[in-house]
Amino acid sequence: MNIFNNSADNVAAPRPWSSQVVDDNLSDFGRDSDSTMRDHLNQAHNSPSATSPHSLSPQPTLGRRNIPPSSSVASSPDLYGPDRSQIFTRLLSRRATQPERTSPRVRFDEPQLPMFAAMGGPAPMSGLKDELALAAGKVTPGVDDTPYIQYALSALTRDRSSGSQSQPHYSPQSASAYFNHLRRTNTVGEAPSRHLSAPAPEPSYTHDDAPLRRTSPRPETSLPGSVPAPNVDDSPAVSIPIADTWVIKDPSNAHWVAVTDDMRQSLDPHGRTYPPLTYKPSILRPFSMMILMTLCLCMMAALIFCVQYSTRQHGLTPYPGSIYTAQFFVFRILPQLLGAVILVYAQSIVNTSLRVLPFVSLADEDPQHRYLALFANMYPESLLYPQLVGPWQIMLFDIATWLALFTVPLLSASFTCIYQSESWVWAPVPIVIWTLVALYSLLILSTALVMVFWFGKWTGFSWDVRSIGDLLPLLNRSNAISSFDPQNLTGSRDYFQTDLRDRWFDRLGYWRSSDMISGGIWYSIGAVGARGNDAKLVAGMRRESAPKVSMDSEATAAPGNWRRVYERYLPYCIRSLPLIMYTTLCTLLLVGLLVASFLPQSRIDDGFRPLLAARPGNNAFSAANFLYAFLPSLIGMLFWMLFQPIDMAFRRLQPWAELGQLDGAIASKSIMADYAACLPLQATWRAARNGHWRVALLSIMAQAFAAIPVLGGGVFMALAREDGQVRMYPSMPVFGVLVAFLILYVGCLCLAIPRRAQFELPRPVTSIAAIMSLCSAKELTQDSAFRSVRSRQDLEGRLGIGRDPREETVWFYGVVAGRDEHRVSVRRMQRYTEKPRVRIVEAMV
Repeated sequence: MNIFNNSADNVAAPRPWSSQVVDDNLSDFGRDSDSTMRDHLNQAHNSPSATSPHSLSPQPTLGRRNIPPSSSVASSPDLYGPDRSQIFTRLLSRRATQPERTSPRVRFDEPQLPMFAAMGGPAPMSGLKDELALAAGKVTPGVDDTPYIQYALSALTRDRSSGSQSQPHYSPQSASAYFNHLRRTNTVGEAPSRHLSAPAPEPSYTHDDAPLRRTSPRPETSLPGSVPAPNVDDSPAVSIPIADTWVIKDPSNAHWVAVTDDMRQSLDPHGRTYPPLTYKPSILRPFSMMILMTLCLCMMAALIFCVQYSTRQHGLTPYPGSIYTAQFFVFRILPQLLGAVILVYAQSIVNTSLRVLPFVSLADEDPQHRYLALFANMYPESLLYPQLVGPWQIMLFDIATWLALFTVPLLSASFTCIYQSESWVWAPVPIVIWTLVALYSLLILSTALVMVFWFGKWTGFSWDVRSIGDLLPLLNRSNAISSFDPQNLTGSRDYFQTDLRDRWFDRLGYWRSSDMISGGIWYSIGAVGARGNDAKLVAGMRRESAPKVSMDSEATAAPGNWRRVYERYLPYCIRSLPLIMYTTLCTLLLVGLLVASFLPQSRIDDGFRPLLAARPGNNAFSAANFLYAFLPSLIGMLFWMLFQPIDMAFRRLQPWAELGQLDGAIASKSIMADYAACLPLQATWRAARNGHWRVALLSIMAQAFAAIPVLGGGVFMALAREDGQVRMYPSMPVFGVLVAFLILYVGCLCLAIPRRAQFELPRPVTSIAAIMSLCSAKELTQDSAFRSVRSRQDLEGRLGIGRDPREETVWFYGVVAGRDEHRVSVRRMQRYTEKPRVRIVEAMV
């Protein structure tokens, strides 16, 4: 019987086709009886959605009906895309129950049936399918492409202004207030486990709907841990859970759980596989602290002995009558020289403590202690004033070290000549000596407290993070690196912290996944309770909301032009205006000193009037000797402290300058160069070995310039002429050496002026977050050389350090034109056997 009959009495609407019935039922609906078709026709006429007979174009209307559960003997070749994918998903996920799926039912009006009959085609329209299903079955058999097409259409047509709204920023007054705010907003803490959304019935289609099956609306991007509220106006369909089934086994998509020390001990009691993270630099260990305390005790003992001996013997030793003897060196140069050694030692401990403290805070289990640890400065801006950061033990030691700056000027004025028993003898000044004893006592006490603080401290270090390369293994499996998008990060420290407010409570240590099935335990920097894709969502949200940094064809065509697109930052101490002005000032002062010292009218070797009482009193205190010893030494100390930030800036930025060279630099000279973390003489040796002569010279002179306050405090002494007048006379050998050091000082300042453009960076690299932002390229952090590193020696071996220099890895800093033009990052330089990549860097001129 022909169903395409012109008689309305013999025409019935097409019977819905289902893929979840037995093969015998998958036939055309010509097997139905006439009465059955007539009943269907009557239902079509009585349906409220029936189309008017006067319609001239095909207007199918879609309905829904329930479909019985699928049969186990269903023929898979006869199943079209959506139903095949449903069965495949059900078998893959092995779920016990699945919601019933529905398929669309097609109705046609009576005037449309003769039109279909005239169009030709197979007489029995067996297995009637819609056009999209046929296309999906031909292109990708067994997979429904409708959700992907629907997503592409929504991506092209959605209102982008709604997705560009940035998250409101909460400005805390303290770490506790901000942490409580995050607890209320469910931002900190382990996020809830992922669950598949409950299936919702698929909406019925009308003639106004698009001929595509609706899919679940795309969730809005939100911060990690926040659950988007469902929209009541949208009716999501049952989505295929293939992706959710597979990503559960991916460690990057599982929640990160911090492994505490107790958990680590239960997993590895002997610490062989997962050693305790208690590594400390050698200068922070008890033996080093005991050396400093021993030096201070020896200095105190020597000073107290001099006071006691001088009181009983009425002086130490007779004055020989000349300032050009060895006694002058012993009493007027040697004390402050020993004090300068102790001061340099204490400053080295302060510098190392400040460098390690951000990592220690980042490894703390208390989130309030980790507050902004990623943005804390690792290097002191200047030791002219105390930094006052970290625990109270560190702050006390910092204050004691700052007070130790006055020990060198005081030691310069600690000994003088007094008239005793009708002769001049050398004697200590008791009031100055006891002041020095108090300062050294405070330094010893603070050193003991710091030693106890660092003893057994959980530092978060498996090895000392001294360079760029030492930090990269901590980013290999990090879920925080995706937030460092250079297009949305500013150079200013305050704005930089605001841009990365999702990174304010990151943690350093051992991690594991929440499912305890995949991933094992790894050592990294990450966020508690977050997933790897959570960071990507936050980065994508900021990328859509922030203004884009555009690099035109001119910027990518000429080498070095990429720097004009990004912010160019230099430390304040080596910027052009401050550095040139300071160099000019020091030059004028030096010229003025030389002119005033050697003019015939004011020759310094003739002496000058002290304008103060020069005769020592009963307590051996001479106002003239104290003033002209303490004041020159204090001025020299000021010059010495002002030079140290310049030296530290060059030591810190020299590896980045090597990375910016046209041909890159080997690992030992670039990412593994640790000048900023070296001790004074150690930095000089390593810089000279790598050929960085300017850094080597500035580093050794930064310590040698301690001679300026030492010599300045011992150059003048009050003496009486033959006519009885008292004048301040200099020791000309000491004065000549002092002038030589001042000339070297000005020369080093002039050496620091040229070629500073190579040190320009988008932001200051003084914090962990700043270094991470300039090492955010995926090919860098995912490099196999930084995976599962056990120690610094292991890392150096992977990078080829210590072997033939031709086998050592080469690294550069810049962008890759045509592939990654907006991410300025450290990258590995490919060898000649690999496909070359075009780079955009700034040539060294």
